[in-house]
Amino acid sequence: MSGTILIVDGLATNRIVLKVKLSAAYFSVDQASTAAEAVAAILRDRPQCVLISGDLPDRAAGDLIRDIHALPGCDRLPVLVLTATCTPLRRLDLLRAGAEDVMPRPFCDKTLLARLRSMSRHAPVEADLNLTTGTAEALGFAEAQAGFTSRGLIVALHSGTARDQALCRRLAQGTAHRFETVRAGHAEMLAGLRASPDVLLVFLPAGAGEPELVRLAELCGAPQTRRSRVLAVMDPADDGLAAKLLDLGVHDIAVQEADPHEITLRLDKLLRAKQADDTQKARLRTGLHAAVTDPLTGLYNRRYALSQMARMIETSRASGQPFALMVADLDHFKAVNDTYGHAAGDQVLTRIAHALRDALRPGDSLSRIGGEEFLVLMPQSGIADARAMAKHLCQTVRDTAIILPGVEAPVSLTVSIGATVANPALRGDTLDPEAMVAEADHALYAAKSGGRDMATISQPSAA
Repeated sequence: MSGTILIVDGLATNRIVLKVKLSAAYFSVDQASTAAEAVAAILRDRPQCVLISGDLPDRAAGDLIRDIHALPGCDRLPVLVLTATCTPLRRLDLLRAGAEDVMPRPFCDKTLLARLRSMSRHAPVEADLNLTTGTAEALGFAEAQAGFTSRGLIVALHSGTARDQALCRRLAQGTAHRFETVRAGHAEMLAGLRASPDVLLVFLPAGAGEPELVRLAELCGAPQTRRSRVLAVMDPADDGLAAKLLDLGVHDIAVQEADPHEITLRLDKLLRAKQADDTQKARLRTGLHAAVTDPLTGLYNRRYALSQMARMIETSRASGQPFALMVADLDHFKAVNDTYGHAAGDQVLTRIAHALRDALRPGDSLSRIGGEEFLVLMPQSGIADARAMAKHLCQTVRDTAIILPGVEAPVSLTVSIGATVANPALRGDTLDPEAMVAEADHALYAAKSGGRDMATISQPSAA
């Protein structure tokens, strides 16, 4: 049940009341009466969030949080604790155990719902993408999270009061991360930071109203801070402000009278979550790059080439400018593998691929679409451009001599090329990526039949 809130409480009346409130807010709800039932429900179908009572019949709340986060793939599953015993020491213990937040009973309905919406909005990258297990493993998302070691940047935006400055000094002394402070009236200084903050700590004045909320919203969307985690410190007397802040995009909230150790814990949790998401995004970029890249030569693969050609066709139709397409195939490449082995053949193929890539004009692209077959795309190019480039590429391959280890004479090859030109003025809506590749392939066959080491331009395109 993706998007489900799991309620864990030993009292049926508490579960029923919570289910009614959450269902009215359009949350899907599952229930468990014990810690053992909760673990089984999570393993069966991972929920979006777990809402647990501070008093369970079979497990302490802190121990259950640790059990949940030790489950496979659940190290960042948010757990919210509702407890009638909400002393500062108990809050610290539960936060240290990994609780997302600890809310006292009776709780504010608006704040609870806003907190749940916030956790859904700021779900970890891998949960937000809803990746299947196989895809997650392929992209590196299923790997165990490494321990936190990187030193992050926390920037505190404060009002300049003695209380705010004193708290900033204590927080700076209690963290191993870089801690910088900026006066609220000088928020533009954030744009001058060498790096974007991992966490932005914002002190709100008592009675904060629309002007302060507007400035906070601007910070959440500003280029330098829009990827930062935001922790707002507010006056506890401002009833209803917590829900507004969470719905505004703030990631976490603390009150001004909170123990500095609690604020430090919240800052550290936000910073670790930010860096974990950054790591996962980097893995995703790497995985996406691998999906469109040939691993041997580093060129784009056929999948990318065809999608790029489809975009080029649309651009060509809009501009009325033609573009050229060439399929290049190395001559007698099998003899290289048969004579020197496949490892040597891979070296030769890679070296020629790079030579072809370097011979192209800026803006042209080269993809490997088969064993020793390449696709060249030349935007805003006609028949004369294609003919000149094909001749140049043939000469480039001819002049590329590859020295192999243990082989006395350099290895040289030639290439045959088939080309076609997409001209929207002549061909209208008949342009199609696969059809154009087939047309260039037909021209390539003519070049092979004509003696190799030459280029043939497709006659239908030249018409």
